[in-house]
Amino acid sequence: MKYMIEYTIRSTGLTHDEGFAGSEALLTAFGKWKPEDGLTVHAFVSNLAGNGGYVLAEASDPKVIVTFVSKYNFWNDVNVVPVVDVGEVVPIAAASLAWAKSASKS
Repeated sequence: MKYMIEYTIRSTGLTHDEGFAGSEALLTAFGKWKPEDGLTVHAFVSNLAGNGGYVLAEASDPKVIVTFVSKYNFWNDVNVVPVVDVGEVVPIAAASLAWAKSASKS
């Protein structure tokens, strides 16, 4: 299963010094991170402001995703969304449309 993970580095309510300390701690922790066993990272990108970004990851066990994101919950707000490739959705959407057209006729 693929997952789109959106993260935003938490800064609301932090003093200037707390922001610096948090950023330093996050960079230190990230420098020690290695992908968990069973985690494939297809893309890991930052937004242009540098305060968040996206990870397109894949894992057969959702606990692998939980293990990954929970390590950074101390610094980041995270949203995890299961996703599928568009090429897989198109035939499903076509079949659903055919069913809906047929089912909606009297």
